[in-house]
Amino acid sequence: MEMFVDIFKQLGTDASIVHQFVIVVVMFFVSKFLFLNHLQNVLDTREDKTVNLEGNAEKQFSEIDKAQKEYTEKISATNKSLKQKTESAKAEIVKKEEAKYKSEENKVNSFLEKTRKEVEAEISEKKEAVLKEAEQLAGNLVDKISKGV
Repeated sequence: MEMFVDIFKQLGTDASIVHQFVIVVVMFFVSKFLFLNHLQNVLDTREDKTVNLEGNAEKQFSEIDKAQKEYTEKISATNKSLKQKTESAKAEIVKKEEAKYKSEENKVNSFLEKTRKEVEAEISEKKEAVLKEAEQLAGNLVDKISKGV
């Protein structure tokens, strides 16, 4: 203890150290009551808000991811639905056009068949006429050859 007294004397302290210590302790409790508790409350509130905001941000990000997944699922479902509708409409149009094509093809084929028969009949008539004429000409030729010989 004597050592502490010697150290305090070397530092230049006197009997007022007790009064100064009491004043410092009282000022500490007053400042703690007026300032430090309020400051600690502000720091705790700030920490709670930032941690809660971070938690809220994580919740919002998870909600955003969920909404994005739902959106992409709905978009893909809509695309599939539209693709099926267009494919069915395309198939219906193809069937209608094929029916029209077959109808027109049948008309053209019947017209061609009719025309072919007419042309064949005309050719056969001309062939018969040529053959009859050929018989006459052959007979005339034979007559001329036999008379000329």
